[in-house]
Amino acid sequence: MHPELLFQEELAIKYNYKKLDKELSAEVRKRYRNNLPKELNENGDFIEVYTLDGTHIAKGYSRIVIGDYGAFIEIKLSSAISSNMKVKPGQEFRATERFKTCKYHWLTAKDNTDIKIYLQKNRVSYADYEPGFIYVSPYEIKVKEHEA
Repeated sequence: MHPELLFQEELAIKYNYKKLDKELSAEVRKRYRNNLPKELNENGDFIEVYTLDGTHIAKGYSRIVIGDYGAFIEIKLSSAISSNMKVKPGQEFRATERFKTCKYHWLTAKDNTDIKIYLQKNRVSYADYEPGFIYVSPYEIKVKEHEA
């Protein structure tokens, strides 16, 4: 697992996804920004997005959202290759009426159930995620330019 993903996981365990205090939030967000993969543009890009295993998941991304618990690329539904994604096995309950207030639906790539892809359903206090967008860690993807 990438060191930034381990750091994010440790923070989530320690603070249970609660909004971090102002000083710690600024510190961790600075760390995330400084450790973004160099090939990614924080303001988005029309570039092909793949899982590390090579599954094509998007044609471009809108921006990189940096919150208390990590940096995530934001993908419009219209840019997503939804046929290459599926609900994470065991996470189907998130789409039921009983769990309509859950923060996100947990998706994964159709050929790789290790990658965590979020379909954001509701707002959270610790990041500027938009409902109706897809989010994935920049450390779980690779990108390449469109071929002419």
